[in-house]
Amino acid sequence: MTTVLRHPRRGHAWDWWAVDAQGFLVQFTDGPAPEHLLAHLDRVDSAVEWAEENRPSWFGTSPPPLHAFRCDGELPVYIRHDVPASPLRLSDAPAVIAEVAALVELRRAVGDAWTVHLDEGWA
Repeated sequence: MTTVLRHPRRGHAWDWWAVDAQGFLVQFTDGPAPEHLLAHLDRVDSAVEWAEENRPSWFGTSPPPLHAFRCDGELPVYIRHDVPASPLRLSDAPAVIAEVAALVELRRAVGDAWTVHLDEGWA
């Protein structure tokens, strides 16, 4: 079954989260997301706002312990931009982030992947 992907705000930056097949938290920046996530856009926006306000207390001064990917266009291709030394599991994430991340379960583990093609069986 193909997952329909859409960008909620073409031309504007946005962040969203998912959980990979091994239970790790994954952050995506920009680009399209699975369409069903867009029905929860207010919750995603609230989580982003919380993350921005609480970054120092959540992560301290070190880089975030997240698998992080960025999309540079409208295609559903995300390129890794951060490799965590000790990745954060969904179960260890703050509730506001975990609740929206749980809405998108990836079918694969991101592990050491450098690209994620959401339209190729990932979501």
